[in-house]
Amino acid sequence: MTMSAPLPQSRQSHPSPLPGQHQQQNPPAYFVDTKKGEVSELKQLLKTLAVEKDPKRKRDVIKKVIAYMTLGIDVSRLFTEMVLAIETPDLVVKKMVYLYLCNYAHAKPDLALMCVNTLQRDCSADDPMVRGLALRALCSLRLPSMLEYISAPLRRALTDQSPYVRKTGVMGILKLFHLAPDVARSANFVDLLYNMIQDPDPHVVTNCLIVLGEMLAAEEGGMAVNQPLILHLLGRLGEFNEWGLTQILALVAKYHPADEEELFTIMNLLDPVLRTSNSGVVLSTIKCFLHLTTAVPDLQPQVYLRVKAPLLTLMAGGNPEVEYCILKHLEAMVHRAPGVFDDEYRQLYVRYNEPTFVKYEKIDILAIIANEETVGDIVAELAEYSTDVDQEVSRRSIRAIGNIAFRLPSAAGMVLERLVGFLDVDMNSMRPETILVMRDILRRYPERKAEALPRLQPCMRRVDNHPEAQAALIWMTGEYGGKNFPEGPYLLEPLIDSYATISSALVKLSLLTAAMKLFFKRPPEMQSMLGRLLAAATNDLTSQDVHDRALLYYRLLVADVEAAKRVVLGEHEMDVNRTTIVGTFAEERDMTSLRDKLFGEFNTLAVIYGKPSSQFVSPSYRIKPAETSLTPFMMGVQIGDSGNNGNNLLDLHADDSLLPGGGVECGVESESPSRAGSTNPEGSTAYTGPSSDLLDMSDMGVSLAVPTDRITTPSASQQDFCTSTLALIDSFRMEPETFQHLWAELPESISYNVDLTVLPTDGLSTLETSLLSRGIKCLASGEVTDVFKLFLYGQHELGRLYLIQIVIHKLSKRLNLTLKIGRPEMESEGDDGKDRSANAVVELITQVLSSLHLL
Repeated sequence: MTMSAPLPQSRQSHPSPLPGQHQQQNPPAYFVDTKKGEVSELKQLLKTLAVEKDPKRKRDVIKKVIAYMTLGIDVSRLFTEMVLAIETPDLVVKKMVYLYLCNYAHAKPDLALMCVNTLQRDCSADDPMVRGLALRALCSLRLPSMLEYISAPLRRALTDQSPYVRKTGVMGILKLFHLAPDVARSANFVDLLYNMIQDPDPHVVTNCLIVLGEMLAAEEGGMAVNQPLILHLLGRLGEFNEWGLTQILALVAKYHPADEEELFTIMNLLDPVLRTSNSGVVLSTIKCFLHLTTAVPDLQPQVYLRVKAPLLTLMAGGNPEVEYCILKHLEAMVHRAPGVFDDEYRQLYVRYNEPTFVKYEKIDILAIIANEETVGDIVAELAEYSTDVDQEVSRRSIRAIGNIAFRLPSAAGMVLERLVGFLDVDMNSMRPETILVMRDILRRYPERKAEALPRLQPCMRRVDNHPEAQAALIWMTGEYGGKNFPEGPYLLEPLIDSYATISSALVKLSLLTAAMKLFFKRPPEMQSMLGRLLAAATNDLTSQDVHDRALLYYRLLVADVEAAKRVVLGEHEMDVNRTTIVGTFAEERDMTSLRDKLFGEFNTLAVIYGKPSSQFVSPSYRIKPAETSLTPFMMGVQIGDSGNNGNNLLDLHADDSLLPGGGVECGVESESPSRAGSTNPEGSTAYTGPSSDLLDMSDMGVSLAVPTDRITTPSASQQDFCTSTLALIDSFRMEPETFQHLWAELPESISYNVDLTVLPTDGLSTLETSLLSRGIKCLASGEVTDVFKLFLYGQHELGRLYLIQIVIHKLSKRLNLTLKIGRPEMESEGDDGKDRSANAVVELITQVLSSLHLL
C-alpha cells in the first residue's frame, strides 16, 4: 500500500569509491545503529494524525513494531505511544498492543499503570474475545503494583457466560499464584476452582485441573481426589480432547478404588480410551490400569494382553520419536509381563531406514522376549545385525545374543557356537564385544568352557588395541586354564615377557590375578613366569594400583602360600572342575532394582532417560507425594473374607458398609480393648490418627498387635547369628495410630527389592520371630491371595525410628522392602546419616532372610 510517509528501509547502500577517488571520512556502516533511526521513525509515525485516522496504516506500523520486537530489537522507547494505541476497536491491533505491553511492562512498570483503566474497561466489553484478551494481558503484566487491579476482573471472569473468558480467567489465577501465592490463597480461589470442575465446557474443566494441580503440588502433592470427582470426570471423557484426557487420567492414576466393583467400573470406562491415536493418552490409560490393579495381581496379565494391540499399533505409526517412547515403555513392561509380547517378535525386527536410537531399543527388547520357540529366529536375526556398518548396532546385537543365553540356559550352547563363529570375522567391533560376551557366558555357565577356550589363543594378539577384551581373555585364561586347558600358561607368557610394552592398567591387573590363579593350578609352568611378573609389577611406577596389588601378592606368598591360595582362588574356585551355575550377577540385581523404580514412574521422562526422576529433577521442582487414604482393598485386605484362617492383615467383619468419614466399619481382634476415647497415664486424650490411614483404622481407635500365640522365644542359634551394628531398643512399643501418622508424614528413605529362592514354609511366624530377636517388631502381618505383607518398626538407642513395610509376592518370589526413617519429634536429619541407617536396616533384614535360607 502507498503511504504518505514511507516506512524506513532496513539497510542503506554504500557504494565503494572508485580507484583514485578521495574517500569520505564517514564511519563504517557496521558502527552505525541503523535500527535506532528506524525506531525513531516508527515513534513519529505512531504520533502522526494521518496514521491514527487510517486503521490499516496504523495496523501496518504496529506490525512493524512487533516484528522488530520479535527479532530482538529494543523498541521499549515506543511504550507510551503503544499504550495510547490501545484505544481502538480493531481487535488485531488490540492483540498486538497487548503482546507488546506484556513484553515490556517489567521494563516500564510506572508507564504500565497507564493502561490499567483501559484493560479493566476492556474486561467488561461486550465482545467476549476482547474480554478474554484484556484479562489475559492484565494477568500477564505480572507486576506487584497490579495485584489490586486483578482480583475483581478475575472473579467476574470465572462466572462469565463465555467459555473462552472463563478458561482465560482460570489460567489467570495461576499467573496470580506465581506472582503472589499468599494473595491467591487468601482470595479463596482454590475452592472456586474445585467448584468449576463441574463447568459444562471441557476446556474450562481441563484448565481447572491444570491450575489446581500446579497450585497444590508443592504443599499437598496435587489436587485431592475422591470417588464423586473421579466418576464425574470419567463420565465426561468423550467431551475432552487429548490434552484434557491426559489431565483426567493423571488424576485417576492417583485414586484408590474402594472395592473390586468400583475397580471394574473405572476400568470399563477407561477401556475405550485405548483406541485413541494419541500415544500420550494411551500410555496414561495403561498407567491407570497398572495402578488400579496393584492390589489384584491376578488381573495384571489381562491388562498387559489388553494393551498389547494399542501399543503395537502406535509403534508402527511411522513417527520415530513416538516409536522410541513406546519402545522404552514396552521394554519396562516386558520385564513385568513375561510371555505376553513374545509372539510379536517380528514386529521388533530392525528396518534399514529406521533411526539408530530406534534400532538400539528394538535390539534390546528382542533379547528380552526370546523364548524356547522363537530363540532360533531371533538369534539368527541378531546375527545379521552384528555385521552392520554401525558399530554400536553391531555391539548391541552381540550383547543381545549373550543376554538370550543368560535368560535361556537351553540356548547357551547354540549362542556360544554362534559367538565362536564371530571370532573369525575381521571387524573392529565384533571380536572385542564377542570376547566380552563369552566371558560373561562362562561366568554363568562354567561347564561350557571346553567349547570356548580352544578358540582363545588366536585372539590374544588380535585385540591388542582393546584393553577390555584383552583383560577378558586373560581372565578366562586364569580362571579356566587348569588341566582342561593346558595351553593356559603359554598364552600368558608372551604378555609377561612384554610387560613393559603394556600401557593399560586394566590389562596389567588382570595379568597379575590370572598369573596367580594359574600358579596355584599349574605351579611348575608358572613359577618362573610369576616371579618375573611380580618383579616387573612391583617396580612399575606407571600405576599405583598395579604396584600395590603386585606387592600384596608377593607378601601373601612369602607369609603363607595356603592362605594366599584361599585369598586368590576363593572357596568356590578351589575345585578346578567346578560346574556350578551362577544364579544372578550383582549388576543384574542392581538393574532389577532400577527397573522397579522406573516402572513406578511409568509414563514420565524417567522411563525415557532410564534413571529415576530424583536424579534429574531438582528438589525445588519435585512434587510432594499426596497424602491419600489407602482403602483396605488397595492394601490387599479381603473385606468380608470369612475363610481367611487368621492370615488376613486385618480381620474385618463381613459388613463392609462405608462410614461417613470414608473408612470401613470393621472389627479387629487384638490383645488390648478398644482405645476409643481412652486416655494415657498422664490423663491426656490418646492420639486418634490423621486422615491418611495406612491400616484403615481411623476413627476406630483400635490397637493392632501381633497375637501372642505367634511369638516364640528365639533360639540360641538365632540370637547368636551375626550381631548387627544396629542397637535397637527391645522394650520400645509403638501404637498403630502413631505408625500411621508417621508413615504418612515421613518420606521414603529406601526401596529395596530382592528375589527369594524359596517362600517361607510356615507362613510368617519364623520370620517375625527372627526379626523380633534383632529388635524389629511386627505391628501387623498376614497372607492375602498371592501376597505376604508385614508392617514392622524399631527404634535405635539414639532415638531414630524405623518404619518398614515388606511385601512378598508368592508367584514371582520377589520381596519388596520400603523403609522410612525419622524421629518421634520429626526432627530433620542429614541425608548421609539416613542413608547409612537405611543401609544398616536393609543389611540386618538381609541377614535374617539368609539365616532362614530364604535367599
